[in-house]
Amino acid sequence: MTRYFITGTGTGIGKSYFSALFAQKLTAEGQTVRYIKPVATGFPEDDDAAFVARQAGLAPQDAVTLYTAAEPASPCFVFDPFPFAACVARIEELSVDCDAVLIESAGGLGVPLGQMRYNYHFGLELDLDVILVVPNRLGCLSDAIVYGHFAKRHKLALTAVAINDHFAANMREADRNAAVIDAHYTSQTIYRFDTALR
Repeated sequence: MTRYFITGTGTGIGKSYFSALFAQKLTAEGQTVRYIKPVATGFPEDDDAAFVARQAGLAPQDAVTLYTAAEPASPCFVFDPFPFAACVARIEELSVDCDAVLIESAGGLGVPLGQMRYNYHFGLELDLDVILVVPNRLGCLSDAIVYGHFAKRHKLALTAVAINDHFAANMREADRNAAVIDAHYTSQTIYRFDTALR
């Protein structure tokens, strides 16, 4: 069983869309997949688990959200304190009986969950393979490189970068950005996606 931490350089950049496409890919390869959103704010209007289940064809019990808050804000503003240990334990429980677990962060890699806990702590605590989602737009090269250094500094297992071409002004710019990211991340898998995973 492999557990992936799908995170990114910010919010609203396509992490859930990538999660759905990645779940479809793994399912097509014959793997059983479970999607877990440890925390969702702006819920239920923003229900990533339901979106991923619909898009990827997962059963409702295989796409779950653990903790929710109605306010669309950083978890540190709506949980006091954030139940990190309980959340990790629940992820461990839900990780049995499947080939792949996709754990999607709320917002970017460095979003604070509460005092002394950040999204990246899920990757460390659960020893997850990290996939960094990057929106392909002006400024993405700096974001991709800085977040990569952040992951390395915190000893995260950054195994892949997923470049979201939906944000590109045109394919020339998209391809230029992707080429630089590809050259920078020579030991990671590079995915590109918009309406499909490539």
